[in-house]
Amino acid sequence: MRKAFLVVNALLTLSLIAQLYLAALGFFSPPEDELFRFHGMNGRFVLPVLLIVWIVLGFVARIGRSNIVLTFVCLVLLALQTVYFIVAGALGATPPPNESTPGATPYILALHGLGGTILLLLTVVVFSRVRRMGPRVRAAEASEPAGARASSAAG
Repeated sequence: MRKAFLVVNALLTLSLIAQLYLAALGFFSPPEDELFRFHGMNGRFVLPVLLIVWIVLGFVARIGRSNIVLTFVCLVLLALQTVYFIVAGALGATPPPNESTPGATPYILALHGLGGTILLLLTVVVFSRVRRMGPRVRAAEASEPAGARASSAAG
């Protein structure tokens, strides 16, 4: 199950890298091309599904309490990505590309990029930590002497 966890972890990391690319693509393209919508679709549909599957596989694969906590931190960071826009909208910000965002709203909206970057870094950290753990050994296999395991594998 750890292999499945690591595969989903890699897919999640790749999706987050694609998310950065799609944000830049949308930002640097003409508004009439509407390319920013791909960033929104990936963030609303692909990332949440991958993140939930990742958390479930983390429990099944028994990746450890601290790694499970980090997966939930990632879930909170993903939820905050939308909250930043809700708070900024409540303070009077209008959707980009609009040059007139009042008061502190640019600082709130900038948290969207920072949160996404931290989310990406956490997926890399969890991948590295779980990969170092190696495959999960069952209790019955761990209690057998090494010679018994080698002879049973040969026969």
